[in-house]
Amino acid sequence: MNASKAQNSSRDFIKLGVIGAFAVSSLLLTVYIIGFRNQALYVDLYPLIPHLYLIPIILLALWYPKRGLQITILLISAILILTFYLFFIGVLPDPLLSLMNAGMDIAIFVALALYAKDRSLVESFLKGFFEHAGMGETFDASIRKESERAKVKFEGAFEEVVRALQTGDDEVREEAVRALGELNDRRAVEPLISILNDENRYIRREAAKSLGRIGDDRAIPPLISALKDEDRYGREGAAEGLGEMGENAVGPLISALKNPDWHVRMGAAIALRIIGDKNTIAPLIIALGDENRFVRREVTKSLGRIGDARVIDPLIRALGDTDRSVRMRAVSALAKCGDERVIDPLIRALGDEDSGVRLRVIRALEEMDDPRAIMALNNSVGDATHLDGNPDDD
Repeated sequence: MNASKAQNSSRDFIKLGVIGAFAVSSLLLTVYIIGFRNQALYVDLYPLIPHLYLIPIILLALWYPKRGLQITILLISAILILTFYLFFIGVLPDPLLSLMNAGMDIAIFVALALYAKDRSLVESFLKGFFEHAGMGETFDASIRKESERAKVKFEGAFEEVVRALQTGDDEVREEAVRALGELNDRRAVEPLISILNDENRYIRREAAKSLGRIGDDRAIPPLISALKDEDRYGREGAAEGLGEMGENAVGPLISALKNPDWHVRMGAAIALRIIGDKNTIAPLIIALGDENRFVRREVTKSLGRIGDARVIDPLIRALGDTDRSVRMRAVSALAKCGDERVIDPLIRALGDEDSGVRLRVIRALEEMDDPRAIMALNNSVGDATHLDGNPDDD
């Protein structure tokens, strides 16, 4: 273990040295150009400067995907500040043109950094793009091939993958955790449960999701405990893992709605939403009266997603909740019910004190083909000019 850590430290030293060399070189070139105030030289060399800064940015994104994104945001901010500084001192004639010159580089970095940090996010975006273009099946096939290749890579090497969980390299542990989920081998349940306490939040998240893929009931209590994770990524992973467990997790999750820790109650509501079992509607309606606004918010979303006619009256009552985010989600949930009973309560919600709630109500009523809704919208047209909230707050 110590030898492995020493090797990792040596690699990190070399990587940071390479990144530092490019960053310092870019900075020195920039200072040289600014210091001499040579506009002709600046015009000739400026197109090169964003590319020089992009090299350490991309290296950070690739080598340190968990920390590099935060650092690179600061670097990009520095580039923006530098551009406008040069404009104000008269060296740069057009900052907009200069930023456009660097725009493609920054776009490449963002895509690369996001892919390195959270590949599922980028894959989801790409899937939507290909589906819109009529090529969704082609994209799904490519993702399946990647999964199959991963499984072939680790087939017959289960013990080696489990041993990789003990390495000091975060990226190796994360890949090993993900591979165990792909293998779908129940022998991986106990090792993955132990990794739920890993110091790295991304590894904890992937371990929870892998446990969900395997679907062994032994993972349910540890995953419910993982809903208390101090980090949002860990809690989200635990909720997703429990959601993938399906109906076997429904009973424990219903019990978790009464847990003393509000993080557990909130995570249980999210997991039940993913499962989508209508037998959970009654306990979720009870949880709509939770003392914590974050729990009520997620419960409201879950009732809207899972619900049937039974949820209409509780959601109408939620329009009077003290928290604006709960009221906004109640509006969205009622709008999807397709029941005329929701129209009058939504019309009354046009008088909500929060502009974001009112705007969401307006959007909901606009989609309803009902004379009452049309008349109410016509009467409230003057109020629409004073809406300054954020109706898409989620």
